[in-house]
Amino acid sequence: MRHLIPSLCLALLLAETACSAPHAVKRNDSDVRQKNAATRQRAESAYNELDGIGSTTTSTAKAAATTPTAFNTSAPVASKKIAATADAATETYADASAIQDIGQPIIMVSPNLTMKDGVPDLSTESPYSRTTSEAINSYLTKKNYEVKSFDAQTELSGILQMQNDIANTEDDLSYLAGIALDADIYIKYTQEVTNDEVSVEVSAYETSTARLLGSQSAVVRNNGHTSKININSNIGAAVRKAMPGLEQKILGYWKMDLAKGTQYKVVANIKGEYSDSQTEDLHDAIMKGLKSNFNSVKVNVMTAKTLDFVIYANPLKYKDSQEVYSKIRQIFKSIAETKKNNITRKLILMELN
Repeated sequence: MRHLIPSLCLALLLAETACSAPHAVKRNDSDVRQKNAATRQRAESAYNELDGIGSTTTSTAKAAATTPTAFNTSAPVASKKIAATADAATETYADASAIQDIGQPIIMVSPNLTMKDGVPDLSTESPYSRTTSEAINSYLTKKNYEVKSFDAQTELSGILQMQNDIANTEDDLSYLAGIALDADIYIKYTQEVTNDEVSVEVSAYETSTARLLGSQSAVVRNNGHTSKININSNIGAAVRKAMPGLEQKILGYWKMDLAKGTQYKVVANIKGEYSDSQTEDLHDAIMKGLKSNFNSVKVNVMTAKTLDFVIYANPLKYKDSQEVYSKIRQIFKSIAETKKNNITRKLILMELN
């Protein structure tokens, strides 16, 4: 009997363990379900909180959208003033569609030459000048720009006439050529060739005022090449490396200035005899009439005998330089007699008597 007691106890222990195992599993399942429920509850609370914030943001945005503005008669006076200030700061004279219709600028390409004793100074022109010019022209034509190429001998007579008519040209042949060839922008270039490298510098200028818009340079390794074919190839590579940066500067200017209006350079020579007081009265009357009829007027030169200024005209009202001249003539009619000497796409030369 004593020997059976341990076996009996072991059997009872095993039976108790077997019976209690399901209850343990049930308890564990219950704990897991409780934890899952708590987790879901916390997640739902967090979601509701976020949803409330989102709803608040949406409501705020809707409220802001429906808040009276300067275009709403029920807007507060302060809001109207703020909106009016913002409108004034972003005001332009030509809309996007008008700018798109005008298209890209006409560009003239010229070596960096000056006038010497009344003729182009060709002594500083590089033997690789034509190669550089052709590479620049090729880049621009592939981008669908209208390109004007400058030939010093062919264009000389027209340029010399421009030099006589326009004050303070500082013998800048490229500037005069840009006006003579009706370009919006002109590009001057220089190149340098050594055994080690080929470098090119290109600079863009606004034609009406000769204002520098930007410059770009590039260098390509020459590796001791002396053959003309290799050097020309390296010049072309340097031009293609430099031009994208310059093009971005040109387009940035073009879009910004077109928003102000199309530019026209006007040179008026005063032929009549006026006292100092009369001359000042004449200047005041002229500028007042111009500023009240055009978007903007920028004076370059104003003397007793010469008026040199740039007009920014609304392209929707004035399609070309002839229409601009007709308006100027109308403005000046009560001030002085006018005479048209020459009109090109970008330049108006006239006399006042």
